Amino acid sequence: MYISGDNSCLSCIFNNPQKIKEIFINSEKSNIYKQIIEKHKLNGITRYLPKRELLKINKEDKRSSNNIIIRREKYTSVSLSEIVTPKPKNSLIILIDQLNDQNNLGNIIRTSSLIGADGIVIPEHSSAQINNTTSTTSSGAIEVLKFNISKNISRTLEELKKLGYWTYSLDMTGEILTKKYNFDKRTVLIVGNEGRGVRKNILNKSDFKIMIPQEKINGVDSYNAANSLAIALYHYKITSQ
Repeated sequence: MYISGDNSCLSCIFNNPQKIKEIFINSEKSNIYKQIIEKHKLNGITRYLPKRELLKINKEDKRSSNNIIIRREKYTSVSLSEIVTPKPKNSLIILIDQLNDQNNLGNIIRTSSLIGADGIVIPEHSSAQINNTTSTTSSGAIEVLKFNISKNISRTLEELKKLGYWTYSLDMTGEILTKKYNFDKRTVLIVGNEGRGVRKNILNKSDFKIMIPQEKINGVDSYNAANSLAIALYHYKITSQ
């Protein structure tokens, strides 16, 4: 697979150089990248090309501003046990229930990695998947955040609860998240589909339902899924220290 652009490619070089098969760089901008390439000992798999040739490599990405493209191994799911931390350590896992928009997925991955989440869980079907687009929308954060692809989200949720996690679903009928609200130190935070929200069967298995406070505005019903999760993640971060 190919990834393009500075954020995606530099993150891959810094965090997963062993996953890289080839690097292509605009020869006119070689001075920007040469030191990084040499430091990570990637000279042998790096080619410097004229811009017109570079843009022919990753035809899925139409951005003419790209000066670097990487061919890397496909992103791979890890087992749930690789995300779970042993008790009694603090742990935060994000469960994404049938989210379809790649921009939202990328934003969630970026926010989750920066807030210190241990990983994310996404369903195998009916969901935006982890691919080269995710690399762009997450600004390269997918290179550092572990993800598990679940064949059955409901069963995964039950497994996490047995491992000592408390589960919280973002839902418009939930308890309003105030500054006095405290998450458990071992938390699974669940965000749902952009339109339908978290599915009913997942809501029924959740220990708590929470809602981000908002003003009533005609024609604007709720926060964007990624934004509501970001607010909840910040609240978790400052109350679980």
